[in-house]
Amino acid sequence: MGLLAASLLGPATSAHASDYTSSNLPDWAIGPFTRQAQPTPAPVLSPTGTGWESQHVLNPGVVYRGGAYQMLYRADGGGPDQIGHATSTDGLHFTRDAANPVIQDNVLPYESGGVTDPRLYELNGTYYSFVAAYDWSNSPPQTIMETTSTDLVHWTTAVPIVHTNYDPAVVTDGNDTPVLMNTQYGPRYVMYYGDADPAKGRFIAYSTDMKTWTNNTPFDMHFPANYTPWEICVTVTDYQAVAGGPVNHNIVMFVAGTLMAHGRWYYGVSEVEFSGTDLTQQVGQLTEPVLSPATPYEINGRTQNTIFMNSILFHNGQWSMYYGAADTVIGLATAPLRPSAQAPFSSTGFENGDRYPDWADQADTGGGQSGGISNVVGYPGFGLAGPEAGMRQETTHSGSTALMYSGAASGAATNYAYMQLFDTSAHPPTVDANTTLSYWIYPQNSANSECVALDIVFSDGSALRNLGATDQNGNRLHPAGQCGHLTLNQWNLVTAKIGAAAAGRTPVRIDLGYDQPGGNGGYRGYVDDISLTG
Repeated sequence: MGLLAASLLGPATSAHASDYTSSNLPDWAIGPFTRQAQPTPAPVLSPTGTGWESQHVLNPGVVYRGGAYQMLYRADGGGPDQIGHATSTDGLHFTRDAANPVIQDNVLPYESGGVTDPRLYELNGTYYSFVAAYDWSNSPPQTIMETTSTDLVHWTTAVPIVHTNYDPAVVTDGNDTPVLMNTQYGPRYVMYYGDADPAKGRFIAYSTDMKTWTNNTPFDMHFPANYTPWEICVTVTDYQAVAGGPVNHNIVMFVAGTLMAHGRWYYGVSEVEFSGTDLTQQVGQLTEPVLSPATPYEINGRTQNTIFMNSILFHNGQWSMYYGAADTVIGLATAPLRPSAQAPFSSTGFENGDRYPDWADQADTGGGQSGGISNVVGYPGFGLAGPEAGMRQETTHSGSTALMYSGAASGAATNYAYMQLFDTSAHPPTVDANTTLSYWIYPQNSANSECVALDIVFSDGSALRNLGATDQNGNRLHPAGQCGHLTLNQWNLVTAKIGAAAAGRTPVRIDLGYDQPGGNGGYRGYVDDISLTG
């Protein structure tokens, strides 16, 4: 992880929801990842000797070229970080280069505080490395420096390409080869960079030659505020995640940070998807990590409970993620192509292997009767920017995890917030005359919290809440129709034979709606054990 993010650490604890499995990853996401056993999980590179890499080795960039894995890695022996080179024929056992360190901290003043986190790419026989250089007399202190080589040992003098920012991720194919993309500026190589820090921001830069980067364009990650801190890691396009599945021409971006920790400290890795034609448009988001700290060497070290990656490659039928563990050693996790696509939505209890939400705290503004948001803000007293809808390990109907919802209505004639939960458009479930929707809901503390219901948006633009469906007690299956019909501070079963109203329609999203004309004040509660059966 970056040094600035490391300075924001909280107490060490490894509690978090489960990482993704093959049963609940969306088609676009890469994974699930398994740590390599040697014979039990172990680092592939550790500190050595008494010199420049005696204390920490971490955050490598890796490519497979010339029959070998070529690694650039960050290391220190108590002084400023520098970059070493190591090679391996099996991807597990690496031999350090006698010329190390091959990239030193010698371009002043930019590198006066060291060089870190090398990204490594190869294009037409030239290797490109992007490092974060530190000059602690500046704020922010980082500069993205670029250097090139033809042998991975002799590197050109690094030059600054982006000031006061870091975490560059050039869009590549699965073989770490930068991809020329069709952009509004013509064919360009594309680099995403930045992190959660408002002082640095997040941008996309463009290049015709992989050296000069221009047209720095800001973009939004659409992360909840409590995901901070987080950093951009790598970006890949034209890839496969499912065996026999189509090639995805969108962009998968790996990110690292506290993300879904919700106040429990860890630094894990997750993924988001961006459009390959509108590079600022995010179209998919994982709401849990694909890899979070679990082994002793990830939990214990200079920065406890930490995984940070800036390299992934596809070779011999599997993805290999080399990552820094606890900012002290280098680990490896791999992921073969999944055997099948994601199944249509049928049920979830938000537990390990169950379907996870496809968005966190995002209002549905997708058009038609999606609902959107009006006169609803964040639940008071917590500094929230808006309403919430995300997984929590606090109050559950069964298991260890449920979906928490919250917000605050203003008392206006229209008060509503429809939050996106599940994207069912890729593999929509069938709705026939016998289809039943059921879920458990725990409205908390105030009657306003009862004005909540699950909703389904269909491909024709209609929404379940407007089709006249009723629950087992004859109440409208509309958030406003549930007001006064649920019991506060206990679990309530809601079940509705929605087939009578929606048979033949195609679900594209499952939402959670709050809707109460004239409603005033905070609302909060939990939903668990959702089922859609026919």
